[in-house]
Amino acid sequence: MRARTLFRSLAALALALASLAAPVQAQGRRIVLSGAEFRTVSFDAKSVDDAKSVSEMVVPMGVVWTFSPRLTVDLGTRFAQAQRKGVDGSSATLSGLTDVQARAVVQLVPDRILVTVAANLPTGKTKLTGEELAVTSAIATDFLPYPVSSFGNGGSVTSGLALAVPVAGWAIGLAGSYRMSSEYSPLADTNLSYKPGTELRFRVGLDRIVGQGRFSLGFTYSSFATDELGNLPQPTPRIPAFSPGNRYISQASWSFPAGNLGVSLYAWDLYRSVGEVSNGSITQKQNIMTLGGAVAIQMGRNQLRPSLEYRRFTSGVTKLEGAGTLLSLGTRFQMALGERFALLPTLRFDTGSIRMVVRDPVTGAANPRDIGFSGFSAALGLRATM
Repeated sequence: MRARTLFRSLAALALALASLAAPVQAQGRRIVLSGAEFRTVSFDAKSVDDAKSVSEMVVPMGVVWTFSPRLTVDLGTRFAQAQRKGVDGSSATLSGLTDVQARAVVQLVPDRILVTVAANLPTGKTKLTGEELAVTSAIATDFLPYPVSSFGNGGSVTSGLALAVPVAGWAIGLAGSYRMSSEYSPLADTNLSYKPGTELRFRVGLDRIVGQGRFSLGFTYSSFATDELGNLPQPTPRIPAFSPGNRYISQASWSFPAGNLGVSLYAWDLYRSVGEVSNGSITQKQNIMTLGGAVAIQMGRNQLRPSLEYRRFTSGVTKLEGAGTLLSLGTRFQMALGERFALLPTLRFDTGSIRMVVRDPVTGAANPRDIGFSGFSAALGLRATM
């Protein structure tokens, strides 16, 4: 029994390190994923430059296809519509398909050594107007969980390798990936081009059975080359644009039974180091710390899963200072519809505050101010196995 649970840990860890969308299925089986999600956040803003509300509607579409016991391919995209309403009564909307993401996972040694190849196909919208840029700037955040944070990022190819081995009762995994991105035009009515720098990512994970539960740890390090701008109205055709800081992600989770309930506790932390802009200025370092938990209540073949999550956002150039808090209460109901279909309705309520910089209309001085917000999201997921 102990060997079997360790093998399951190895399989789960290897698949997690390879970032699979779903566990390995029987040969020839396809999983189709779709649904819809609506999220809106209202801000207690008073400045005419501030957003009064930001909302987003997303329809995901994806398929996971197991061609053989060693080859799994997944393909997905989303249709999204985001809207920003300003305190001054202005309104701007951005809608369309996002980039298509395709990925293949090959198990060189089943559940031990995996190779992944992924491609981001540039089908999303990139040539944005000024109003559309304001919308995408509002949703491009790690702190507030909008379903889609970017409509288009140009083309890219990512290759990766993941290895999972047993060591003294632990399943230990190591993984690395390398991403190369193509150049694209981010703005409408200009010839400006933008080329994201390459990304090198390493991850280590540990997983083991503890009693009747499971405990996992993970750490991810990402390093980025310099982003570049091209076709600028200067003698130099291309200059460095932005050198992003490194990113560090720490994760921990513990799941265990408590009577007839299943309890899951988790924590993760995302730290971004200081970045440098081409003019010599630097960006703030940022940190998001998250604590959360969920309880699974089995109801026959169905499952109710209420959850609670807390986030704390800090930022600063020299030292990290409080920049926002977020408290979320949600619930998800997993409803089985026969052997092949499942519905997953979800509700979530958010409340908190975020620090924004507001410029004085007379002096132009930048004044930080904490702005309260509240919001909710409703989603309906559909999973079909064929």
